[in-house]
Amino acid sequence: MKRSKRDDKLITSERIKAKGKLASEIAHELNTPIGAILMYSHLLLEDMPEGDPRRENIIKINKLANRCKMIVKGLLDFSSRGEPLSEKVQINQSIRNVVAFLEDHVLFKEVSIRMYLDPALPSIQGNENKLEQVFVNLIVNAAQSMEGKGTLTLSTEFLRDRNQVRITCADTGCGIDPNHMETIFEPFFTTKEDERGTGLGLSICHGIIEHHGGTIMVDSAKGEGSTFTILLPVVEEDRA
Repeated sequence: MKRSKRDDKLITSERIKAKGKLASEIAHELNTPIGAILMYSHLLLEDMPEGDPRRENIIKINKLANRCKMIVKGLLDFSSRGEPLSEKVQINQSIRNVVAFLEDHVLFKEVSIRMYLDPALPSIQGNENKLEQVFVNLIVNAAQSMEGKGTLTLSTEFLRDRNQVRITCADTGCGIDPNHMETIFEPFFTTKEDERGTGLGLSICHGIIEHHGGTIMVDSAKGEGSTFTILLPVVEEDRA
């Protein structure tokens, strides 16, 4: 029997949750040995004279161990359900904050950023820092897919009939290969070069949005850009 799109989404969500549990277990197991590598490499550097030719190798060990530490942190962020959703978040202001923070970065020098933010957008209940982390990830990914040249469109809208806020992030970049569409939110999936990412960014975004009771989706075609859409529930008392 042919599966519906709803069934496919449920299966994907359950698969991501299972990988999150595994990721958490792996991260906790790796934390201790990585911490020990960092500690002993620091001790070796302190005891080694400045001119010692072996220092360069120890510095490399330290640098790579720090990268491992960042990957482990990403695993924990992906697997964690996060902090309580204890504050009202003004999505429009969060988006403005992120754009103001990023727009001077070299990646955005030739990117035209357009914002169409619904002035009547109600608040959502959530964690502002985590949601801004999602927006940073999506906006930086968009700039990278455009290789620093193109148009980034950010928009918000209140879907009154569904009591939801819709956020879209659309770029004019390279788009996503159709073969990758079902796996882009899974951990460690990346089409970037090794040094440019760990493949955890979108999976962390997926986890944060799910924790907020929302959904994140993507619509893309190879060579025609990508549009990420986020739906989040509105705080009931702010619906008016």
